[in-house]
Amino acid sequence: MFRSRTHPDAIDLITKLLVYDPLRRLPPLQALAHPMFDELRDENTKLPNGNKMPDLFNFTKEEIQSAGPQLMEQLVPDWFKKKQKASK
Repeated sequence: MFRSRTHPDAIDLITKLLVYDPLRRLPPLQALAHPMFDELRDENTKLPNGNKMPDLFNFTKEEIQSAGPQLMEQLVPDWFKKKQKASK
Protein backbone atom coordinates (compact mmCIF):
# COMPACT_ATOMS: atom_id res chain seq x y z
CA MET A 1 0.00 0.00 0.00
CA PHE A 2 2.84 2.40 0.73
CA ARG A 3 5.45 3.59 -1.70
CA SER A 4 9.02 2.52 -1.04
CA ARG A 5 9.96 6.09 -0.07
CA THR A 6 7.27 6.37 2.62
CA HIS A 7 8.82 7.61 5.83
CA PRO A 8 9.07 4.84 8.49
CA ASP A 9 7.36 7.12 11.04
CA ALA A 10 4.31 7.37 8.78
CA ILE A 11 4.10 3.60 8.45
CA ASP A 12 4.52 3.17 12.21
CA LEU A 13 1.74 5.66 12.98
CA ILE A 14 -0.70 4.16 10.49
CA THR A 15 0.06 0.68 11.81
CA LYS A 16 -0.85 1.83 15.33
CA LEU A 17 -4.02 3.62 14.19
CA LEU A 18 -5.39 0.84 11.99
CA VAL A 19 -5.84 -1.66 14.80
CA TYR A 20 -9.25 -3.32 14.80
CA ASP A 21 -9.53 -3.69 18.59
CA PRO A 22 -10.29 -0.20 19.98
CA LEU A 23 -8.68 -1.10 23.31
CA ARG A 24 -5.36 -1.77 21.55
CA ARG A 25 -5.63 1.14 19.07
CA LEU A 26 -3.49 4.23 19.69
CA PRO A 27 -5.68 6.90 21.34
CA PRO A 28 -5.96 10.25 19.51
CA LEU A 29 -3.93 12.37 21.93
CA GLN A 30 -1.18 9.75 22.05
CA ALA A 31 -1.19 9.75 18.25
CA LEU A 32 -0.47 13.49 18.34
CA ALA A 33 2.66 12.77 20.39
CA HIS A 34 3.97 10.38 17.72
CA PRO A 35 7.33 11.33 16.12
CA MET A 36 5.47 11.75 12.82
CA PHE A 37 4.25 15.09 14.17
CA ASP A 38 7.54 16.32 15.68
CA GLU A 39 7.91 18.87 12.89
CA LEU A 40 4.71 20.56 14.06
CA ARG A 41 6.28 21.11 17.49
CA ASP A 42 9.28 22.87 15.93
CA GLU A 43 9.07 26.63 16.47
CA ASN A 44 10.59 27.31 13.04
CA THR A 45 8.08 25.24 11.04
CA LYS A 46 6.17 27.30 8.49
CA LEU A 47 3.16 26.61 6.31
CA PRO A 48 3.91 25.82 2.64
CA ASN A 49 3.09 29.43 1.74
CA GLY A 50 5.70 30.67 4.25
CA ASN A 51 3.23 31.89 6.87
CA LYS A 52 3.54 31.03 10.54
CA MET A 53 1.78 27.95 11.84
CA PRO A 54 -1.53 28.50 13.67
CA ASP A 55 -1.68 27.82 17.39
CA LEU A 56 -1.72 24.04 17.62
CA PHE A 57 -1.31 23.65 21.36
CA ASN A 58 -4.41 25.34 22.75
CA PHE A 59 -5.92 22.17 24.19
CA THR A 60 -9.21 22.23 26.07
CA LYS A 61 -9.31 21.59 29.80
CA GLU A 62 -10.88 18.21 29.10
CA GLU A 63 -8.09 17.25 26.69
CA ILE A 64 -5.42 18.33 29.17
CA GLN A 65 -7.07 16.38 31.96
CA SER A 66 -7.55 13.22 29.90
CA ALA A 67 -4.00 13.33 28.54
CA GLY A 68 -2.33 13.78 31.89
CA PRO A 69 0.85 15.70 32.68
CA GLN A 70 3.33 13.30 31.08
CA LEU A 71 1.61 13.26 27.70
CA MET A 72 1.04 17.03 27.77
CA GLU A 73 4.75 17.45 28.41
CA GLN A 74 5.38 15.60 25.14
CA LEU A 75 2.69 17.43 23.18
CA VAL A 76 3.39 21.04 24.14
CA PRO A 77 6.90 22.24 23.28
CA ASP A 78 8.92 24.35 25.70
CA TRP A 79 9.00 27.37 23.37
CA PHE A 80 5.18 27.49 23.40
CA LYS A 81 5.02 27.20 27.20
CA LYS A 82 7.44 30.14 27.51
CA LYS A 83 5.36 32.16 25.04
CA GLN A 84 2.21 31.49 27.09
CA LYS A 85 3.88 32.52 30.35
CA ALA A 86 5.21 35.72 28.76
CA SER A 87 1.76 36.70 27.52
CA LYS A 88 0.17 36.42 31.00
